[in-house]
Amino acid sequence: MNISKTPLLTIITVSYNAVATIEQTILSVVNQYFEDYEYLIIDGGSTDGTVDIIKKYQDKITYWVSEPDKGIYAAMNKGAAISRGKWLCFMNSGDTFYNTSTLEDLFSKSNILDEDCDVIYGNTNKVYRNYSKIIKPAEIGQIANHLPFCHQSSFVSTEVFKKYNFNLQYKIVADDHLFYSLYKDGHRFCYIDQVISNYEAMEGVSSRKFKNALWENYQIRGGQSKWYWYFRHYLPFLFRNTLHLVYITTFHE
Repeated sequence: MNISKTPLLTIITVSYNAVATIEQTILSVVNQYFEDYEYLIIDGGSTDGTVDIIKKYQDKITYWVSEPDKGIYAAMNKGAAISRGKWLCFMNSGDTFYNTSTLEDLFSKSNILDEDCDVIYGNTNKVYRNYSKIIKPAEIGQIANHLPFCHQSSFVSTEVFKKYNFNLQYKIVADDHLFYSLYKDGHRFCYIDQVISNYEAMEGVSSRKFKNALWENYQIRGGQSKWYWYFRHYLPFLFRNTLHLVYITTFHE
């Protein structure tokens, strides 16, 4: 892909040993009707065949690299550092746009670009094992407690992002920290009632990753007491997800 003019949008895909999912993400991007974008793939030095799939589509990719890095958020920062678009979208391996007209509908058919926005966000199609459900984000004020939208369904001003970047102190929810920081600093969030991405929702009751994510979420918002976090945040989360697992097992098998 050879873009001579400055693109409106930079789409960044980060991958590492993602041979099972990288192709669906690439196809989701390159098959968009919308054409005013550049596409960057930052791979962490995959050894499982991921690079072979990237090479298969390299004529449709603006830039790609495969080399060891310091993790997903470091790779995302690396991609953002060389981006030229006005807006950034992080569509990592396994993520996909809702359909082939997603970007066309958002940037060519809506009036969202006429608004003074720093972050644009929309709805998400959450895909479970046997069904999917379109989720609208909570009011943006809920960001004081948790990130109300999926980062896959958002676009952030490149100029603004480069002033912040992802904080590598947070290994799991640095995206949460970024958007919370932007909100606290008065940047404008604009919601559009459109489904942006498909997100593979986790169906398990819990995992160490989820537990650590909740702890980071609590720290981002100023919390320090691990005992308070455990009883006030983690145990209720565990209970809610157990109920959800029972529900989907009972009604969606």
